Amino acid sequence: MRYFAFLAVILLTACKSSQTDLPLLQDCPGDGDCEVEVFKESRLILKGDNTGITEVTIEKDEDFQVVFIKYKDSSNKGYSEEIYLQIPLRFKEIHSKNQSLKNQKVVFRKLCECPDAGFEQINSGVLKLIHFSDYISLHLEMKSNKSQVVQTIDLDI
Repeated sequence: MRYFAFLAVILLTACKSSQTDLPLLQDCPGDGDCEVEVFKESRLILKGDNTGITEVTIEKDEDFQVVFIKYKDSSNKGYSEEIYLQIPLRFKEIHSKNQSLKNQKVVFRKLCECPDAGFEQINSGVLKLIHFSDYISLHLEMKSNKSQVVQTIDLDI
């Protein structure tokens, strides 16, 4: 009986979800709440038309991981912002600026009853990723063509 209990504990601790524990976001901007999710072995699929990105989906891919950040305004329940970015699973450091942010598929989405709601691929800003032995340090400064609350993100994944 002890053998089976020991085996069950080992199996439960050995199984890992494709999603990590919730990363630590240093400061959530504005008057809001922030949620962060990391989807390992996943990549972003951007669908669009001549007006821009219309849909973002996450698909399985062993070479990448997707970081998803959602900001919800505490005082305005109908307002939220989402940030998506795709980073390689294996890297030492990544420094992207402006147009090179497309390499990490940095996407901003504004959800509200407002004229500038929707998706936008970010082309202005700075992304710094450093892969330490047990975590990834992420710093993102972004400028959207839409008005936005979230402009800077510091996160340990």
